[in-house]
Order: sequence, then structure tokens, then C-alpha cells
Amino acid sequence: MLAIKNISKTFNTGTVNEKKALDNLSLTLNDGDFVTVIGGNGAGKSTLLNMIAGVFPIDCGHIYLDDKDVSLLPEHKRATFIGRVFQDPLMGTAADMAIYENLALAARRGKSRTLAWGASVKENAEYKDKLAGLGLGLEDRLTSKVGLLSGGQRQALTLLMATLKKPDLLLLDEHTAALDPLTAKKVLDLTEKLVNEHNLTTLMITHNMKDAIRIGNRLIMMYNGKIIFDVEGEEKKKLSVELLHEKFRQAAGEEFSDDRSVLI
Repeated sequence: MLAIKNISKTFNTGTVNEKKALDNLSLTLNDGDFVTVIGGNGAGKSTLLNMIAGVFPIDCGHIYLDDKDVSLLPEHKRATFIGRVFQDPLMGTAADMAIYENLALAARRGKSRTLAWGASVKENAEYKDKLAGLGLGLEDRLTSKVGLLSGGQRQALTLLMATLKKPDLLLLDEHTAALDPLTAKKVLDLTEKLVNEHNLTTLMITHNMKDAIRIGNRLIMMYNGKIIFDVEGEEKKKLSVELLHEKFRQAAGEEFSDDRSVLI
């Protein structure tokens, strides 16, 4: 479903702030893979997702999605087949629009726009049904402005919007990091439910190593723009936080003491 071949990305080239964010990185995901991504600050995790989404151009290499070379496609065109949820609950939704209007926009992703009502009676009935599945009572608030929702409600809505039209690839960039632990768990549970229900190919960045081990069928660890550890299936189930710390220590060496605090 996703094939990344030898991509690199350097920011601020030729200046004192030059930073090689991705270093000749290659990665292949099969259809239905749910991959958790861990690594210290500056490892290149978010840059990887941004390169896939087309936020920034890659310096070299190729990105293939469902056998299509999307390396040169702009972000808005990739959004047709990529769903994304960001760390900030305020992103991904339109605060001044109603819940049903946000869902209607998501349902029309990649389609031509016309001068017509935002959502039909039939569509609103479908939205109510899908919102009920969130278990947050939003099905009775279709006309409420999204800006009135809590962070957790808004993130759950964003997740629903990102998966409303089954995307070829779902990108989750620390989408529970800004939430309190209880709300984060609810959103993670909802994430697993939607991913499994639709068999979505997913990349999820997290700083929580317990979640990284528990969720998904595959785990990759990044360091200095490279993938330094890649494990899946039964081997992944046998992992422990201690083992991942050791893997990270071996790669990071003396820098480990600075980065350990972000791997919990």
C-alpha cells in the first residue's frame, strides 16, 4: 500500500541551522498494516508523515501509494486518498461550522464542489449513526459549532472525518498527546475500532512506548532520520518497554540520557 524508497530531507541547507531530518529512509507497508512509530525528539517522525502527506517536498527518492508515484503531487491532491489527524485538536476541523457541515466536507473529499445544500436528510441520518458509534453524545448535537466541543470530542470528530471515506492511508501524528490520560485512552480505543473496522493502513506516531507495543501489528523506531528497529507480528508482542529502551540506548549512545524522558 505504501512504499518509500531512499527519501532524504534537509532543512536550512547551507546554514548554521542545517538539519538532516530524513537520511536515505526506505519503508514498505502492506495493505492493512497498523504501524506505530517511536523515537526521541528530532528523530524525524513528524517529518516522515509530512513527506508522505506532501507538506514539504522530498530532496530525493520516491513515495508510492497503492503503486502510484505521488512524490511530486501537492498536499491537496494527496489529501484525496490520505486521512490525517494532528496532535492539536484544533486542527482538522472548522471551528465556526456545525458538526454536520464538517462531516459533509469530509464526505466530499476529492469530489467536485457544487452549489447545493451542505447535507441532505439522508446524509444527516448517516452522520448521526456514525457519531453515535463514538459514544460521546455528539449524535444529538449535529448543528452545534465544532468550536464548542471539548478537545477530546473534537479529536474524536477529526478521527471520524479522516476515516469517513476510507483512505488509502491514515496518518496519526501523536493525536492523543494533547489530551488528558482518560480522554486519550478513549480516543485510542476509538482509533483501534475504526482502523480494524475498515482495515485501514495506518502510521501512528506516539511517545508512549506501552501504547506502541500494545497497538498495531508492527513497530518501528527512528533515530537521526533513520529507521533503526523494525519489528512485527509475534515478535512485537514479546516486546517490553525495557527492551525498547535498550534498543534506543544502543543507537543513541551518550545522548540516551537526554532522550529517555520522551520515551515513556
